[in-house]
Amino acid sequence: MGCICNCFVGLLNSVLLTVGIGFVISGAYLNINGNSDCEKVLTTPLIVMGGLLLILSLIGIMGTSCSSTFCMYIYLTLMFLLILGVIAFTIFVFMITNQAVGKAIADSEKVIEPKNPMDFSNWLAKKVNKENNWKKIKSCLIDARLCTTDEYKLEFNFLVLVDQAACCKPPDVCGFTQKNKSVWEVPKSGPSSKNKDCKKWSNDGDKMCFECDSCKVGVVENLKREWKALALINICLLAFLILIYMLGCCAFCS
Repeated sequence: MGCICNCFVGLLNSVLLTVGIGFVISGAYLNINGNSDCEKVLTTPLIVMGGLLLILSLIGIMGTSCSSTFCMYIYLTLMFLLILGVIAFTIFVFMITNQAVGKAIADSEKVIEPKNPMDFSNWLAKKVNKENNWKKIKSCLIDARLCTTDEYKLEFNFLVLVDQAACCKPPDVCGFTQKNKSVWEVPKSGPSSKNKDCKKWSNDGDKMCFECDSCKVGVVENLKREWKALALINICLLAFLILIYMLGCCAFCS
């Protein structure tokens, strides 16, 4: 039984090794070929995660191939810590991407506050709305030429599938008249709504509605979708890691 477990652990760790190498290569590729900081935003996470998987898988392969009790002990300890980390991160992602996320940013005249100290639903919105963070995000949206691409299509930079209507045009309630794709005329009587975004709109291609609350809400909602997808991937990864850990324990105890 122990020999069978060793073989499976070695095989699964070979898969982890391949994944780790892929992450490191992807991170290095983005770092070398990225045209902007937005394209390089995933460089560090990919290289760090890839490096951790490389080290972990190599220790596991050494432990099973050399029948090293010491290596297996280190391997199982690190694997247990990694599993705990993935569980904690997955729970955190689900907590910050519930239905209330994004509503912390004023979409008209109101701001919804957390209901209790354990409500993390506004965490993502607050991070996006933070001045320094928004400057970087706005720069990425401008560099990606969001408002010149086809609707719902954006080259891979920092954000994808951001609703252009939220950032590239004034809110409909403002009552502006569209002259062409990027130019809107304000009625002589002024905006038809007191919505703050009406005053923030500019026909300047580098300004437009990138400071609008509606744009920030659109970014938050997009991040929420992407993080939820990441949480689902984490669940699959978690199941894979737990399987390897159980087989590793079996091989260690045999």
